Amino acid sequence: MRGLSFWAAGAMAISIGVLGIYLRSSMLPSASLVVANFFVLAGFILTWWGIEAFFGRPLPYRAGAVIFVVAAVGVVYFTAESNSRLRIVTLLGSFVLLSVLRVHSMLRDLRPSTRFSQILSGMTLGTQSLFYLALALAVWSLPAVERPLAQLPILGWIFLIPMLLSITVVFAAILLVNQTIAARLQEAARRDALTEALTRRALDEAAEIEVARSNRHRTPLSLLMLDIDHFKLVNDQYGHPAGDAVLRRFATATQACLRREDLFGRVGGEEFCALLPNTPATGAALLAERIRKAVADLVIEVDGHRVPLMVSIGVATLGEHGKAWQDLVRQADAALYAAKRAGRNRVVIADAIPLPAAAAD
Repeated sequence: MRGLSFWAAGAMAISIGVLGIYLRSSMLPSASLVVANFFVLAGFILTWWGIEAFFGRPLPYRAGAVIFVVAAVGVVYFTAESNSRLRIVTLLGSFVLLSVLRVHSMLRDLRPSTRFSQILSGMTLGTQSLFYLALALAVWSLPAVERPLAQLPILGWIFLIPMLLSITVVFAAILLVNQTIAARLQEAARRDALTEALTRRALDEAAEIEVARSNRHRTPLSLLMLDIDHFKLVNDQYGHPAGDAVLRRFATATQACLRREDLFGRVGGEEFCALLPNTPATGAALLAERIRKAVADLVIEVDGHRVPLMVSIGVATLGEHGKAWQDLVRQADAALYAAKRAGRNRVVIADAIPLPAAAAD
């Protein structure tokens, strides 16, 4: 799972930096304070990158490097000038900026399955940014003394509050990971492992929702039933691995022709279907023809032999060919078999007249 390594490295860097700051006063030389500050700063940047990576976004390496260099130069300069107040303000200011960036990264793309953990993490990170901002303003208001933090009345809370907030962030992160894993497992159960198309059960569940929506809003809804022609010959001549490769290529080519809102599912061995919201029969037939041509143009080679691929497609539309999901399936299936009888490798629209009960069975 992307991002977790960045989170772990960031947490480790922050821990090392905080430990170095704590030990500096009694055991380590003054120069170690700068190194400890660098570790904490790097930890904030790493955790920011971890959030971006976790949600599958490009990592902002350049922005992180710029923030690190600017803050590091400030820390080194004010340390050399023996100006602890401005050094601390510079460091806290970078913490505020990075905390705000982490909040933005966490909340910019709320997902239904992880909404709660994202909001919890965002609120905690936001509280951290407010704490660092208040601390920076408090240090800024102090006179130029050697150890400005020691002058604050909340000295005992300066390490405790971030520690408590960090514990909350870790809890929220664990919850986020668990919710993400659960969502991925649920999605995997809804997808065919070979073609990544929806399973029959998942398609039926989604289709019932689309049919209800179409009936409620009186919008067209069409179904394509697709069957690969002579697929059994592929398995018989070239073996099942070749058949699996054909199914994957077919599914990829078909999905490339569909819109984002269309539903694509596998209902049998070589039989698939595509549910098309807001699409009348004429539009569905045009799309089906585009799919047929895309499949026919596929170049699939097995053991040096080209495997020709063709598909027959039946089209049915809600209202014209039935009022329920099962009616739509039966009519599209009947149109598919009509395409098979007519010679295969073609698109057939279902008859607008309802099927007789015997034919429907």
